[in-house]
Amino acid sequence: MNLTLIIKAGMHADARHRAALRFAEQAINDGYTLTGVFFYADAVSLASAAAADNPYSQSWCELAGQHHFDLVVCHTAAERQGIEQFNPAFEPAGLTQLVSWMNTADKVVTLS
Repeated sequence: MNLTLIIKAGMHADARHRAALRFAEQAINDGYTLTGVFFYADAVSLASAAAADNPYSQSWCELAGQHHFDLVVCHTAAERQGIEQFNPAFEPAGLTQLVSWMNTADKVVTLS
């Protein structure tokens, strides 16, 4: 089964990111395939080049590398927050990418 995650919590929402990472890991252990993780709203801060040392940004990058799914950041939301440079592990894209994933996903979960 395919799963798409939408993350909306800002970079300093520690409990939310710990829970989101645990959720993603458990879903993978339960046999789900992550089509991708879409960072939206305040979560776009995790994808900035300045956040490369953030432990949650690093954890998402490690998990994506281990399980071969994409990390996508909403470029419009990032632009609104003044983010111009991204961590290379995150791909800037629009809502079109999210809709594409949603069309192939069995489940879409938003964590904010």
